[in-house]
Amino acid sequence: MVNVPPGMPPAKPNHDFTRKPDGAVAEFLWRRRMWFETTFVLSMLEPWEKIMLLTIFAVLFILVCSGIVLYLPQHMSVMKGRAIYYLWGAEGDERVVNLSGDVSPQNPFIILPFLMTI
Repeated sequence: MVNVPPGMPPAKPNHDFTRKPDGAVAEFLWRRRMWFETTFVLSMLEPWEKIMLLTIFAVLFILVCSGIVLYLPQHMSVMKGRAIYYLWGAEGDERVVNLSGDVSPQNPFIILPFLMTI
């Protein structure tokens, strides 16, 4: 910390938040924060710009994750049907269709054994 003569205001800009903290956990978190801010160039933004940018990224991330959770099982079922059609023609052999099981939103992981046998 820079010694400021008595009666003088602190130096500007104040870079105290960039100084390394004392505790081990605080230092670990500080390193992660500095890595994140410098990697994505957030250190050059003002605080309100950081909040706006991170909010937009968080909303987009939540939308993508919810889309994957809600629509991927149904899409896997459609893709299973297309794979059977492309591999065995028409609707496929009944034995193959029965082995693959039915992929539904309640049970999206039944397709995994089917994909491993191909």
